[in-house]
Amino acid sequence: MSDLNNMTDWEKLRALVSDSKLENKSRTVDEKLLLNHLKSRIKGQDEIVSDVARLIRLSWEKQERTRPICSLLLLGPTGTGKTEMAKALAEYLYGSEKDMLRFDCSELSSPDMAKSRLTGSSSGYKDSESGGQLTRPIMANPRRLILFDEVEKAHPLVFDLLLQLLGDGRLTEQSTGKTADFTQTIVVLTSNAIAEEAAKATQGMTDYREILNAIKTLLSEGGTFRPEVMGRIDKVYLFKPLSGMIVAEIALLKIARLGKEYGMTVEFVAPELLLQALEANLKVSRFGIRELERILFDFFAEQLVTMREKKVKAVSFRLGPDGKIVCYPAGQQDSAQAGK
Repeated sequence: MSDLNNMTDWEKLRALVSDSKLENKSRTVDEKLLLNHLKSRIKGQDEIVSDVARLIRLSWEKQERTRPICSLLLLGPTGTGKTEMAKALAEYLYGSEKDMLRFDCSELSSPDMAKSRLTGSSSGYKDSESGGQLTRPIMANPRRLILFDEVEKAHPLVFDLLLQLLGDGRLTEQSTGKTADFTQTIVVLTSNAIAEEAAKATQGMTDYREILNAIKTLLSEGGTFRPEVMGRIDKVYLFKPLSGMIVAEIALLKIARLGKEYGMTVEFVAPELLLQALEANLKVSRFGIRELERILFDFFAEQLVTMREKKVKAVSFRLGPDGKIVCYPAGQQDSAQAGK
């Protein structure tokens, strides 16, 4: 079989395809549809969601770019929707969450990992031929969302790369010298740093510029975010803690998704069950929505597997007289009556 790597000039072909009608080069984003999509996944942050949808629409339509489409810094406590925002944007704008490159910055805290993982090892070093985990995927598909999760934990070398990426829209792979183009990407940074301090410092403020200046001052003074990095970020958003009813709504979304993962629809969940899950989550609330997902898995997965083995396609959940969870086929009259 022929070696495809040597069968053509891949760089030239990529440029030709990019400039042709083969690629979907739409410069239009329907703000209303994007907003509805984001609201369906992110709860309790309506002002942020609305502003992000507007920013994406305006930035997406630029005819020429020398930087990423936009860059967002999402601040706030764990479990308030920051990572979910990145996932939702990737799904809507690029077609799938799989088109999101996600980097856990706690894994980029050492100088050795910070640069080599993102842009590859220098030529001659181990695994240099595989390229960077950031640069190589962008060379293959430049239409992606890039998420740097908990960016405050990254080594300063990562911020050096971010300066170049956000400023010039380009990074050079160390081993090959090839350039990755980031002008079709959206870059999202999340951080739990100074969440409480930022909330206190901006309490009572309503003007966005005033809020932004207060947050940027806190971040710069803290030493994590250098002023030149902050200057290249398009928008900074402060996510607020979620109320009990908002967490309940998120729990319902997570249960519906869990059901889908097992190939069925969840049509109803008794309020008493939701309250139990929320109370269990409250005990470990410092771990945020990720811990809520584990709790819901423990609550409902076993029942879903049992229903799937019985070829049931839609289910409901109620609390039995013995305090245990009862799962039954949706629409089953006797069970539905028993749950009233």
